[in-house]
Amino acid sequence: MPAFATRTVAALSLIATVGGCTARFAATGRVRATPVVVTPAPAPAPAPPPIVTPTQPPPIVTDATQIPGTPVVRVGVNFEDQGAGGDADYNDAVMCFAGNFKVDGSTVISTQTQDVVATTSSISDCHHQVQVQIVHPDGRASSPIVFRSDAGAQVPMRFELGSRLEVSMQSITGGCNPVGRTMHEPDWARVQLDRCNTTGR
Repeated sequence: MPAFATRTVAALSLIATVGGCTARFAATGRVRATPVVVTPAPAPAPAPPPIVTPTQPPPIVTDATQIPGTPVVRVGVNFEDQGAGGDADYNDAVMCFAGNFKVDGSTVISTQTQDVVATTSSISDCHHQVQVQIVHPDGRASSPIVFRSDAGAQVPMRFELGSRLEVSMQSITGGCNPVGRTMHEPDWARVQLDRCNTTGR
């Protein structure tokens, strides 16, 4: 056999031998994959409460008779923290206050210049962040007042004739829906005349 052919046969035999060894190592489990350590992603921080940015100021009025709605002296802004799928008790985050207002659906407008202090309560396994703003007829908005629903906060509010109330709520712990909700979403909030849902479950 020519020398070149002899060397080629020897090289092929060596490759077959090495391949066979590798195959036997794999079959006997001696070749092990390097374990991959998966680090879980950190839990996302709760989103900040929604900022109420009024896009349209209340109409400028010079007399309370120009304000639409039902006159009331006691108003409850009552939130349900699980929406339409919850227990519909609307006592999960509540703000209750008295004064001279008119309520038209979920719109609450002051019928005079007045200082009002609202009381707050919560009956829920979840905790919420509540934000309050007053939007005046000329478009000015008060600085947001932010508090936890279970803090029993006293919320001072300064209204002018024609000022509108804006309240929003966001669940921050307890497993409830974390999306911020406003007082104008009926599945999540009820603005009620002379009713503050401070009892029951």
